[in-house]
Amino acid sequence: MSDPLHPPLRIVLVVDALHDLTDAEALLIDRLSADPKVVICGRIAGTAGQRADPLPISLRGFLGLERFVVGRRILPYDTRKAVRLMAGLPEVAPDAGSGAFDLALVLGAKRLAAEQLALARFGEWMLSYGGAADPGWIWTVPDLRAKPRVEVEITQRHSASPAPVTIRRTSYNPKPGAVLTGAFVAEKSVLFLHHALSELADRRAVPQGSGTPLIAPAPPALGDVLSYAGAFARTSFRKFSERIRERQNRARQFWRVAHGTGSVTAINPMEAADLPDRRQIMADPFLFEHQGELWVFYEAMSGGGGNGWIEAARLLPGGTGPSVTALTRPYHLSFPFVFSEGSDIFMIPETQQSRRLEVWRATDFPTEWVLHATAFEGQYLAESSLFRDDHGQWWLLTNLSDHYAFQDHSSELYLFAVDGPDLNSISPHPKNPVVFGADLARNAGAIIRHRGRLYRPSQNNSFGVYGYGLNLMEVLRLDGEGYEERLAWQLTPKDKPGSLALHHLSVVGDQYVFDWCGE
Repeated sequence: MSDPLHPPLRIVLVVDALHDLTDAEALLIDRLSADPKVVICGRIAGTAGQRADPLPISLRGFLGLERFVVGRRILPYDTRKAVRLMAGLPEVAPDAGSGAFDLALVLGAKRLAAEQLALARFGEWMLSYGGAADPGWIWTVPDLRAKPRVEVEITQRHSASPAPVTIRRTSYNPKPGAVLTGAFVAEKSVLFLHHALSELADRRAVPQGSGTPLIAPAPPALGDVLSYAGAFARTSFRKFSERIRERQNRARQFWRVAHGTGSVTAINPMEAADLPDRRQIMADPFLFEHQGELWVFYEAMSGGGGNGWIEAARLLPGGTGPSVTALTRPYHLSFPFVFSEGSDIFMIPETQQSRRLEVWRATDFPTEWVLHATAFEGQYLAESSLFRDDHGQWWLLTNLSDHYAFQDHSSELYLFAVDGPDLNSISPHPKNPVVFGADLARNAGAIIRHRGRLYRPSQNNSFGVYGYGLNLMEVLRLDGEGYEERLAWQLTPKDKPGSLALHHLSVVGDQYVFDWCGE
């Protein structure tokens, strides 16, 4: 039953009669139809021209071949429920009157004409991908492939301002090839758009434009299609070769951990020293002080793949002491966030393979642990940590994957108010996800206190590389009503010559550790 003081946002879909719903569009319709904040109340045929040039035969042919090669990696979505809903929607008459509904949401190839915009109280919204309406081919365009990420924006047109303006923009790390990239960003954009619609339903105000929309790219010419085809073949062969090498325990790329001393606001990777090579992958390091000694916990994994486990070692001048196995499970473990509460020591490792969040308590530090609490059963969480603010409120910061085809933890940050490591009380933040974007959202460590300020290490996932760079975000606001942060500094492989990626940071006092990937 709807609240008469807060009626749902009335949405009309702008779609052609012959338009076949894509998987992402069907997912969006299903999500909106289940949301009490909105109601899909009709459909309308847009009368404006096509939003994109037709694709050349050469491009369509190669994309068809690529789709045949990689299509099995894209889990199909069941569109039947959304199709039935669409078929039952009433057509909105052109003379329905000004403000007949709240928002027009473009799904098809055509949009509303200028004279139709007055029908919608908040105008018309539509998604674009790198400036294009269809994300399925944009990563074949040379200028777009040269960018670090795929930019996605929500544009708005209104009767008082019919020219489109950008009201929200984010970006996603590309996948190998245009087909996977297109399917991935289309799915990810559903959550991005739904979040914006939910905010509009709450505020009931036309969002302020934040910029000029991206210019729609022209489809690539034959020469560019051939160039893309060659690049796709080389990338596919390189990834196939690397998988073979991993199975033979001869992987070229290895993650290492480095240790340095200095202020968290002025870290120089070139001044850090690598910890001794343990003949295995070392990643996600966390520092923890115990009885006057500084320990480093980290993910360990064989170079041939398989599940990771947690190891620990004393941090000593010039290196570390002998490593010990802290925790191993029959599923993959990483990101060992270790903290204390009272006399107890806890660990929250990443356990997304078990589809839940796990809190472990030490019974004999650092090698004996018992399962203390679990939460989020059936969900995929990554890079989770707890933080208690100055008012005594505990916060869980995590990267959930809300997906049907592409499990991804790099594009949204979620906050939950919790009662502490017991996890008996969990309340989602009303602004969740509080951060969007592959360049900023994923946690790269736990909250750092430094000189009265709070900092959140985050990953910069760009250029198709997981953990390409490392950010330090200063937290400006963290409370029950909002979350704000700003970029304090950013490190990329150019800041540590010989590296391919840097993606995690932990700090205790003036001691810090980070991990980096090299060959």
